[in-house]
Amino acid sequence: MWWLLCAALQIFLIVSGIRNEQHTGLWSWSKFGFALGFAVLESVIAVVPVMSIDLHSPRFWPIVGTAWTIAAANFIWFIIVCRRRKLPDGRTSLQAYRDEQRKL
Repeated sequence: MWWLLCAALQIFLIVSGIRNEQHTGLWSWSKFGFALGFAVLESVIAVVPVMSIDLHSPRFWPIVGTAWTIAAANFIWFIIVCRRRKLPDGRTSLQAYRDEQRKL
């Protein structure tokens, strides 16, 4: 039952993020596709070891820990790349966000 709440929360966050991006003029389908592909990659990195290794194996926890560490490092890298992404006018997305916040 918790997964329904998590799914509803995720959908709410995605829709509100899209609306915020559209409002500020930063929305693009390519960015959405990139983020969606990244979410799938993170899920695969986290789930495949859990599904493919025996739970009672002595290697289970080290492998799962390594997979989650790789997923976390990949997520941190993704945030850094997204903040440095250049917009058509030469600003980074972080600069554009700050400029929009000052206008409001």
